[in-house]
Amino acid sequence: MSKFEEGERVLCFHGPLLYEARCHKVNTEGEVDLYLIHYNGWSQKWDEWIPETRILKFNDTNLKKQSELIKHHKKTQNRGKSKKLKLVDSVETEDAFSAKVCIQIELPSQLKLAVLDDWDLITQQRHLLKLPASVPVSVVLDEFRVYSLSIKKTTDINRDHVLEGLLGYFSRLLGMQLLYQFERPQYADVMEEHRGVSVCDIYGTEHLLRLFTRIGELLAFTELDNNAISVLQKYIHELLSFIELHRGKYLCSENYYVATPDYLRRALLN
Repeated sequence: MSKFEEGERVLCFHGPLLYEARCHKVNTEGEVDLYLIHYNGWSQKWDEWIPETRILKFNDTNLKKQSELIKHHKKTQNRGKSKKLKLVDSVETEDAFSAKVCIQIELPSQLKLAVLDDWDLITQQRHLLKLPASVPVSVVLDEFRVYSLSIKKTTDINRDHVLEGLLGYFSRLLGMQLLYQFERPQYADVMEEHRGVSVCDIYGTEHLLRLFTRIGELLAFTELDNNAISVLQKYIHELLSFIELHRGKYLCSENYYVATPDYLRRALLN
């Protein structure tokens, strides 16, 4: 039995703070129960599937916790000499949140088209990506590392840290925010068949590009200083240029196939 119910008023962690939200849907088919959350006062584009570890009951105890978190981060923000990005000191509106996102990731034109084609094939034409991917995300990032090393001829700790962080983000966010609804039954099947295998070794470049279309807003809650932001942007843009250069290998129509009638029926019921 799921811990939270459809229509229930809740508090949800989004970054370091708690926000008032409502549970719209519950998915108990996977290993971990997932909840479709709508944040009060925000448009539907911010709705997301999250695990129960990010959700608290809406009660006086947790409202007090919400208030304490706000006070704590306000003190943290004003403490010390570092020039960290400003953290919110109150529960934000959507406009306030959007205004403080300062990490801009611009996809090269050919990759923008690839993202649009991917959306059309999955959501409109009812195709699926072949999984495991012939070149999974872990291999793409490793090949970029080797490529970068061959050009610069030196070990780059910052680059390696960025790539390690991207693997972590992809692993955590794939199941919650990087799948179209039509792909969820496939995700459940694949994770059941490949228990213990990282999604970075199963999913490919198409899903990695989806991460880059959202990573700016996702990183808005982190305490990155200006130097860290510049480093992050630098290597993400280098990685995107690398993917565009080799898009014939990483992005091709042969990666897709038409979903079977049986899958279509399952997806409609999902």
